Amino acid sequence: MRRKPIVKSLLYVLSASAVISAGHIYVSHADDLDNGVNNTATAATVNTNTTNSSINNVLGSQLTADNFISTISPIAQSIANSNNLYASTMVAQAALESGYGTSYLTQIANNLFGIKSFDGTGVKLKTSEYNSKGQAYSTYAYFKSYNSIMDSLQGYATFLTVNSRYANVFKSQAKDGFEAATNIQKDGYATDPSYASKLINIINTYKLTTLDGNTASTNTNTSTPTTPTTNSSSDTKNTNNTKTTTIKSKKTLATATYTYGNPLETFQLSSKFANYNLYTHVKDTTAKNVTGNWPGHLKAGSNVYVDCLAVRTYKGASTTWYRIKTSKNAKSYWVSAKAIDFPTIHIREYNGKAKLSHANRGLYSNVFNSQTLAKSLGSSNSYKNQTFNVNQIATYTYHGKENTWYRINISNIGDVWVNKTGVTYTKAEKKVTKKKVTKKKAKKVAKKKTTNKASVYSKASGHAYLNNYGKFALYNHIPGTSKHIQKTAWPQVKVPKDYKVGVNLKGIRTEYNTTWYRIVLNHKNYWISAKSLLFY
Repeated sequence: MRRKPIVKSLLYVLSASAVISAGHIYVSHADDLDNGVNNTATAATVNTNTTNSSINNVLGSQLTADNFISTISPIAQSIANSNNLYASTMVAQAALESGYGTSYLTQIANNLFGIKSFDGTGVKLKTSEYNSKGQAYSTYAYFKSYNSIMDSLQGYATFLTVNSRYANVFKSQAKDGFEAATNIQKDGYATDPSYASKLINIINTYKLTTLDGNTASTNTNTSTPTTPTTNSSSDTKNTNNTKTTTIKSKKTLATATYTYGNPLETFQLSSKFANYNLYTHVKDTTAKNVTGNWPGHLKAGSNVYVDCLAVRTYKGASTTWYRIKTSKNAKSYWVSAKAIDFPTIHIREYNGKAKLSHANRGLYSNVFNSQTLAKSLGSSNSYKNQTFNVNQIATYTYHGKENTWYRINISNIGDVWVNKTGVTYTKAEKKVTKKKVTKKKAKKVAKKKTTNKASVYSKASGHAYLNNYGKFALYNHIPGTSKHIQKTAWPQVKVPKDYKVGVNLKGIRTEYNTTWYRIVLNHKNYWISAKSLLFY
């Protein structure tokens, strides 16, 4: 079969009108390229003896359609193993998204997956976006620039980790790389209806399952693989014996919902940590669960890294589990929450101002090192020297040091937490002094209170993604703003497969200073707490 010239492939990539955005790929610029069926490299030809120094220094400019698979496979395998992902799916996506390393973005910025940058740094390129009506339009966006291909692959792994809608792509949920490829399309990673089948085709062509340690090498179905039927010799009457073999019914598995945090969060082991087992998956969520051993040097109070929380439901009872690493480069395991000590966090309402004067400070969904984990929502780079309203202050002691965090409201993100070290000026909370009030004045004050607006509204447009939405209710009005509040249960609405919803109005409930958004779901308007939405 004739090989397409690399130059032709590169020109095709450069002419593509759509570039991938982080979280929602619109049209893959590599979709119609030669999928590499003529390339000779396979996963089986990967040199597993590649040194760490050579892996760290691989650049996009060194990649060609011929050496792509053999070059990135050992790097992807190492990173996938450290992040509980399938290397086969990771390599297949990298090949598809980058045109086997020949895309312009890969060549100049080591960016294999077209992941965007939201702090104004990186490479500025023309891209296609979609508005709330599904109409495409052209705009310019910044894309991340990485120091090496290894950093790009790690960036992709981190992106999946911090976005909870991709929980079923990890080994703890998907049984193999084929199922992970199917799930990532279902989760809304790409709009191409044949995206999963293209990934599976690449996995089969290059026998990429060998990177996962699997013996199976092919799969021709983009749907979840079915369980093989039991051999007839074990579930039917034995022709040489009148005795019938009884098949044991399969054990009912537990279910789990996952919330991802920041991979740099650390917590201390409890005094009874050794009483709890380590598992490769949340207990009872899969039939193939392997236990691990606690390293001998660990003791009560030792630090472990935690990057994911799971609420496990089994036989009607719910328990909390965490995915941990005993060191940055150690293997990930799941353990009961009882094995970990969490700092006690004190939160109080606050009404003041905060000025962000330090760049590169993290913005998080929760207080860092909290039991609910803190998902990264960006950095303070874009907001330096801007002043924001503070609505809560959190304090806790960790390793003998007191930590203080402010919850501020940023219009295009919502409520986020920032460490006090990123704030140089705060307006002190006003103390309320009691004053004697005459009956006449009391009536006047009461009348004034009843006429205050319950909510303040502002225009909003675009879209957001549902995140842990089951914890929050849908309303016809913001609670407390109307006598005719109606609640809609989630089973009564159809949730989009990609969890994407339109946003057309924003409201601040003044009594509690909470943020709400009016979303469009099934062509109807509903109000929901801002905590249930993610904005990119």
